[in-house]
Amino acid sequence: MIWTAVIKGSALVTFVQGAMVLVDKIFGEEILPHRIYSSAEASQLLGMDRLEVLGLIRSGTIKAKKVGDNYRILGSNLVDYMNR
Repeated sequence: MIWTAVIKGSALVTFVQGAMVLVDKIFGEEILPHRIYSSAEASQLLGMDRLEVLGLIRSGTIKAKKVGDNYRILGSNLVDYMNR
């Protein structure tokens, strides 16, 4: 029963990831305000090194949430940074 839920959950995650890739292809490099980005994705969108993005996050210049060992950044926070 638990494995069934894990497999179904895994399929959902795979589906969502596939949908996100499709959205990225449709919208190109546009930052979607409601999408959540990794620091690596943010660095690519901002055209800077990932370590620079991490520095901006740690300084509070870019708002982000730490999830485990990684940061997650709401697209609207990237837009805010770019518009400052």
